[in-house]
Amino acid sequence: MDAKEPVEYDRYTAADLSPELLQRIVTLEEEIKNATEKDVVLIAYEESQHNPT
Repeated sequence: MDAKEPVEYDRYTAADLSPELLQRIVTLEEEIKNATEKDVVLIAYEESQHNPT
């Protein structure tokens, strides 16, 4: 791998969301779980400012 290319996990950080938006994500996870009977985890990321592509 070329050292100049960003490492995939280094390109993104956890999104800075308000408590209200975080609660909406949790609620949506629960709705999907109830509909599918499967555990679901939704993750919000944003592009890192220190290493954008």
